[in-house]
Amino acid sequence: MTPESTMNCGNDLLVDFPTSRRQGQIFTVESTPSISTSKEQTTPPFPSLKKVRFSEVADMTHVDFPSSSELRQRWYTADDKTRFKRILARDVRRMISIVSSTPGECLSTEVLEACVGIEIFLSRDLAQRTREKRARHMIGVLNESGRQGRSERIDDERLSRVSEKTSRWARDRAFELAVGYWELFREMEE
Repeated sequence: MTPESTMNCGNDLLVDFPTSRRQGQIFTVESTPSISTSKEQTTPPFPSLKKVRFSEVADMTHVDFPSSSELRQRWYTADDKTRFKRILARDVRRMISIVSSTPGECLSTEVLEACVGIEIFLSRDLAQRTREKRARHMIGVLNESGRQGRSERIDDERLSRVSEKTSRWARDRAFELAVGYWELFREMEE
């Protein structure tokens, strides 16, 4: 099968997220190597319930490794990355100047939207603490991974719990930022 023909088939996905649902019912597929059956289970309606269907067959296409010139065209160069850093630094300086010289209640929606994603750079102290927390998270995950490798007992769930615990601060901060922006934008619209 060619890649073009697989794109036009309706049922060739490795993972398919069905779009039609009947409230309160889940269709599950139980399969063994030789037998595949389907049965219906009645359950309470849960709007956040996800349904996934796996295809029995997956088509794979071999793609030759790109040449050096193709890689240079596809990926960011060192110059591109340097330019991105300069643009970020310029944007941060501009936002620091605006935010520090304007009372909070006078900040426009556009200024607040421009701050989304660069909040940690608006304060040197916050940026330093964020770097330290990210480093502790990385060290925690790598230490647990190394410990499991040495003991030859791989426990994905434990590694997941360590990662979740050491990155809790990032989720909490993201939640607080989202709530803060939501409240600010809501107040501005009123």
